Amino acid sequence: MMFKSISDDLNISKNDFFYLLILTVFSILITYTLINFNQVLGIYCSDVFIYLSNSLVFAGYQSSVLYLYLSPVICILTAILFKLGFLSEISLYIVTGIFCIFANIGIYVLLKNKFSSLLSLCGAFLFGSFSLTLLWWANGTLDVPAVALSIWTIIFTILAVDKDSKYYMIAIPFFILAVFTRYTALFLLPLILLYYLSKHDFFTNLDLLIVSRQEFSKKLKSYIKSEEFRNILKSCAIAFVLLVLFSATILAYGSNLSFLTQSSTFAAGSKGEVIDNAYTTDTLFYLHDFPNFLFSDYVSFDNVIPVLNGSNPMSFFLIGLFAIGILLSVYKLINVKKKVESKHKHLVGILFVVLLAISILCFKINSLITITILLVDLVILFSFFRKTGIDREIYSMDVLMLSWLLVYFIFFTFLNIKVNRYIITVFPAFIYFVIYALNEILDMSKKFKFFVFKKQNILNIIPIILIVFCIFSAFTFTSTVHYDVDFNKNKVIADYLTEYDSDYMSKDVAVFNQRSYNWFLKKYTIPITDDQLDYLESSNITYYISDDNFNLSNYTMIYQKEGLYLYERNN
Repeated sequence: MMFKSISDDLNISKNDFFYLLILTVFSILITYTLINFNQVLGIYCSDVFIYLSNSLVFAGYQSSVLYLYLSPVICILTAILFKLGFLSEISLYIVTGIFCIFANIGIYVLLKNKFSSLLSLCGAFLFGSFSLTLLWWANGTLDVPAVALSIWTIIFTILAVDKDSKYYMIAIPFFILAVFTRYTALFLLPLILLYYLSKHDFFTNLDLLIVSRQEFSKKLKSYIKSEEFRNILKSCAIAFVLLVLFSATILAYGSNLSFLTQSSTFAAGSKGEVIDNAYTTDTLFYLHDFPNFLFSDYVSFDNVIPVLNGSNPMSFFLIGLFAIGILLSVYKLINVKKKVESKHKHLVGILFVVLLAISILCFKINSLITITILLVDLVILFSFFRKTGIDREIYSMDVLMLSWLLVYFIFFTFLNIKVNRYIITVFPAFIYFVIYALNEILDMSKKFKFFVFKKQNILNIIPIILIVFCIFSAFTFTSTVHYDVDFNKNKVIADYLTEYDSDYMSKDVAVFNQRSYNWFLKKYTIPITDDQLDYLESSNITYYISDDNFNLSNYTMIYQKEGLYLYERNN
């Protein structure tokens, strides 16, 4: 009965399980294909080595704890597989791959809240076939898993506000898991609050506080006794327990909560460090490359950074639909005929425009200030819509999706550290408006008698064609990845050392790239840079792996391969 109740609230009927089965099979096949592909390709994102190293620590191995605060959710799950004997990067690929499947299903459920099963399936297939999504699908990175948890956080937030407040006890824990998967998920919090305020008018209550404190106090006491408030408190208690557990686990292994200082740094207006390889002052990077992110012609590598090149005409078709979706959503609001007092309407309009202008001016100063002002602007809109009697169903989800897109687009655009995978976060909101446009276009088309046949079946061809295109694009994606760099060469040197000295685990090994060798050697390695060779010469370090051919007096080169060199200390 509980499952039926949840499925009813999610608007999932028996017919949807057929569509979900198709989607799940597609997602599993894509995940299997990409895990195999990524295993052959090798690890090109150095962050993946951090997550593998962290997983080693959680599994009981000795490794660096410097970045243990990064994604404890994914790393703890991967560590479980390590403890079961699956000590391979494939374990991390499987864990992140499962979250990718979870994301695809989440897109379907999110869209099904408002659209038909076929259109929801189309939206999910779009997410699972975008070039940028597939580039980072099941390869050990955290972006798609974080999006998966974000989607489900939003789904249950919508249910909590619109259906039953008990869903806060699912939404808020999902939010905490999302945050400890990728800390940028913190931006979900203002989105949750925004949707909550779409139902609970902030400004009406503020007016009541100013005009009649007694009435406000009475209303507040009544709300405190409500089931919704109790469920919010319970969900916050669960969230606090999860927060303490994750923080305590990180501290127990000897690491620190550096994410707190990082968050405060960005809140202060930091745009990122110039020394970062992804540093760029190209403000419009995500905007002008967005068509490539949807359906690109091919993928190339600039050193170890994957670049999506060229864009398919389908990309521009989808961007066109997205723009139409936004315009139709706005038009539907404008078209709602409600009597509003002219003076009140004009005051709200002036305030909205002023705050919007301020948010745009603040963009160059601090993204968080811009986002805050923008969200306040939207809260004012919610209050205005509520006062005019406009049904929440017309605008609440549209504004939520638009907010989701703007919040993350503004934040990542403001940062000078720009990596293409960061923008995957906006895909669910982008897809929502694409499907919104399709839905409205199909609804309008039904009014015209173009065909003698059943109109619905004819119109269904459009999303079906899109789905077929998505399937073809997804399964041919790996053939578009062009690379001439050997991403496995570090592993070759590590494999040689493990065979050369079966007792290497008890000896000190210095390396030029600690991230990768902590993983490949399954132990803590000592980072040595080119300007620390004097220290190396005077140390008792047994082995040194370098990417340069040095003439070391106390070491002999015992192996070299593809520009990498293994040195052993002379006895």
